Amino acid sequence: MRLGIRKISVSGMMVVVGLVGLLVAACGGNTGGANVPQVLHITWASGGGSPDITTMDPDEGSDTSSIPIINQVFDGLVVLDKNLKVTNWGADTVTPSADGLTYVFHIRPGQKFSDGTPVKASDYAYSMNRSENPCVASPVNYYLWTLVDASTFSNESCDATSGKITAAAGQTGPVITTLIGDSIVPDDAAGTLTLKLAAPAGYFLDAMTYSTSYALEQSTVTGANLGTDEKWLDNLAKGATGQGGSGMFYVSKWDHQGNLVLKANPNWWGVSTGQKPKLSEIDYKIFVSTDTEYASYNSSKTYDVGSDIPAPQLASAKQQSDYHEAPYLGYEGVAMNFKMAPFDNYDARAAFCLAINKDEINTSVLKGADTPSWHILPPGMPGYNANLQAPFNAPTTGDQTTAKAEWQKYLTASGGKVPTIQYSYNTSSQTATDFANALIGTWKQVLGVNVQVNPKPWKQTLKDEAAKQVQMYRWAWIADYPDPEDFMTLLYSTTSSYNENNSGGPAIDKLMVQADQLLDNTQRFPLYQQAEQQLVNNFSSCTLITFANHYRVRSYVNNYTLDAQGNVATTEWPNVSISSH
Repeated sequence: MRLGIRKISVSGMMVVVGLVGLLVAACGGNTGGANVPQVLHITWASGGGSPDITTMDPDEGSDTSSIPIINQVFDGLVVLDKNLKVTNWGADTVTPSADGLTYVFHIRPGQKFSDGTPVKASDYAYSMNRSENPCVASPVNYYLWTLVDASTFSNESCDATSGKITAAAGQTGPVITTLIGDSIVPDDAAGTLTLKLAAPAGYFLDAMTYSTSYALEQSTVTGANLGTDEKWLDNLAKGATGQGGSGMFYVSKWDHQGNLVLKANPNWWGVSTGQKPKLSEIDYKIFVSTDTEYASYNSSKTYDVGSDIPAPQLASAKQQSDYHEAPYLGYEGVAMNFKMAPFDNYDARAAFCLAINKDEINTSVLKGADTPSWHILPPGMPGYNANLQAPFNAPTTGDQTTAKAEWQKYLTASGGKVPTIQYSYNTSSQTATDFANALIGTWKQVLGVNVQVNPKPWKQTLKDEAAKQVQMYRWAWIADYPDPEDFMTLLYSTTSSYNENNSGGPAIDKLMVQADQLLDNTQRFPLYQQAEQQLVNNFSSCTLITFANHYRVRSYVNNYTLDAQGNVATTEWPNVSISSH
């Protein structure tokens, strides 16, 4: 998923991941023991614009500002545990066919939405079908494209007024109006959901942990085109225990003005199986600026967890007894659009990427928070290639001499004409601006090019990048699941909605598709490594750094540990509690 307002990259260039700040209600007045209120107050950041998260729609969430909250409100058939291993959740058993083309999910008995309505196989089917429906135009529909006809369905056309679905341009087969009964087959009487794949996929169950597979209560979705206006999200907080979601927490309050309250769901299936969450309530206070977030944590002892540590304050944070550092599967870089001049030219891309001194960026701007790298697959990710070669054998300090030569080649080919060049980035911290200024200064000094900055709020950034019309922008990614496909095919396939800089090509597609359809990792991973090398050689991705996890947790917060995605795993939230302090 995209790194959002709480993470190092696209958003605010913060050095820390996970939750921003947790506050115990009336913390100072507690004497301890069983009487300590199990209420957390969490500070969050919007990344610019209004003080609100990007969305809570499980079929729309694509970034780290929304997905962690969606994971608390909605349940999936399977989820990732703290070690990022797939574990059964909404399904108590999963039965794959021998050929890997069919999976039968046996729905866990006793599941209910927060309002008490039973969760059925057809509820999971509804949400999955909705995410692929072209009327929804979900930015995350790609996670289910392994299903038969899913990619065709999601790429068809939808009339915004009538909701009528018609064939896409060039479509030769019949119009598909639903996947239910086709590749998504619910059987409420038997309590099963059968999914049919177009081809075997070694990463399929991992991809099923993404929110596009979560159960959504159909009656809550109102409005035009299956709720694409998102006004229906206000229904989540209606009723005594909310509605719409089946997760361990429900939405009690959400005013879109900086206040979001989740409460423990009394109807959650885990309550009856010994997994009742110890927390009774989580209150989110959403700020526009991540700088304000951390300042609030740092100046008040009532906050329990601090995760958005601005880069200039990392050194002092490391001196605190509550500081933690952990692995983090993600990377950050600069994306250049292959369909927009000058970056439709290889020499221009090479010049801009080779000019950057990654070591200097990490030292001067990020204060040593991360690791300079040319890799797309980060260390710790299955399939990581320790032998990856940088283009032109350039070190992480860059190759400014070659950069100048490549830029001169571009100027010669273009007759000296250079279009206006803009670098877009999300606004949420001073560090984001410092990062942009460092790049702008580098390109001016090395290439003699005046690049304009185009800062914008995070929600607008997501929309613009999804339209694939941003010329050059700051890009970062963290693992949705621990499989190379999530960093390779998902981001660089020419057919993927996530390939927002229009990179890649047929030869790379062929390698990745071949790898996707193998079930043996010893055969799959080398193919992804070949594709990664070609992507790096072609400057399809100008990776700058791979991440580390930096955060602070007070000693009285129990079992709060961030996984390699930078979150508390869904399986671990029931264990989080507050002791006397």
